[in-house]
Amino acid sequence: MEQRAAQAPEEVREEVTETLTRMMDLIEDPDATPEERATYVDIVGGITSTLKAIQDPDVTPEDRAAFIRIVKAMTAALYPPPPSPEPPQSHAPQGPKWLLGDMGKAGAGLKALHDPQSTPEDPEDRKRVQKTIEQACDAMRTARDPEASREEREEALRKVKQRIEALSNAQYLALMKEIKRYKPSSECVETVENRTRQVGWADGSLWGLTDPSCAAALAAGASQESTRWHALWVCVQRDPFSSCMDHIPED
Repeated sequence: MEQRAAQAPEEVREEVTETLTRMMDLIEDPDATPEERATYVDIVGGITSTLKAIQDPDVTPEDRAAFIRIVKAMTAALYPPPPSPEPPQSHAPQGPKWLLGDMGKAGAGLKALHDPQSTPEDPEDRKRVQKTIEQACDAMRTARDPEASREEREEALRKVKQRIEALSNAQYLALMKEIKRYKPSSECVETVENRTRQVGWADGSLWGLTDPSCAAALAAGASQESTRWHALWVCVQRDPFSSCMDHIPED
């Protein structure tokens, strides 16, 4: 952990070192609840997996810059500048628990994005997920930025809450109902749910649908030409899922 922070780009090294130190202290805090500890672990995993991606010699300058922006946004959302020069008295992030929880979900999404076992196969899809997570982190940062205007904070909060409520989105629920028609494995259902929590509707949901565990259900759906979901199944099966949004049936 210390080595990863020490290798962070100079422009984020100080913030990363401080944030990871605080997070590790919180993880080891005996008073932390299992839910809190899991959130902290996801945040640490998201930051460290992104730092590893930054250090990859094959990373493009564009992706490296995007990853640095994400790390900056995450650390700033966790520990925004205090209104006074006084340092915070606690290592715990200050702010609503639901915002911290969403940061944990974004961290889990970053881990999945950087994991060779779960990252989207198509470069176009990876870019889409990366951009979506970056926008989510930016929204969380703006929501806690003392220098942002009231209108900016309210719009940022709207975006954050939209992500948090992704599993109750009407279109997501309709998609999950359709998936379950084809008797998917429990792993498929869990993956679609997790990706939706981590990335939101609809990028996360369609990313989850491309998981190997959903292959049988996806093929079954694509074979049903009479359903209104047929075009979406076929598109996700054949093309980058990020190009399939127009095929999602309207409510």
